[in-house]
Amino acid sequence: MFGNNARREKFEREVRIEIELLRKLHGDDALRVAQEKAVRPTNRTARRKVLEETVRRLGNPTAPEKKSFFSGLFKQTGAQGGP
Repeated sequence: MFGNNARREKFEREVRIEIELLRKLHGDDALRVAQEKAVRPTNRTARRKVLEETVRRLGNPTAPEKKSFFSGLFKQTGAQGGP
């Protein structure tokens, strides 16, 4: 259970970093460059998924974050109760 959450956090971090780098390096062309990178046949699966999510977010910056059905079931709600 902790492994999935850690992987999801790492994935989100990688996507945010990729978006930031592309915007800094390419400005308005960030989406085009991300699309070109995403279709490269030499990408490994994890890298391809990061780039595909980057393209999705750059293409529609107002789009809500993609969530799975199970993410809501296993979400930590924080400490409950009192002293």
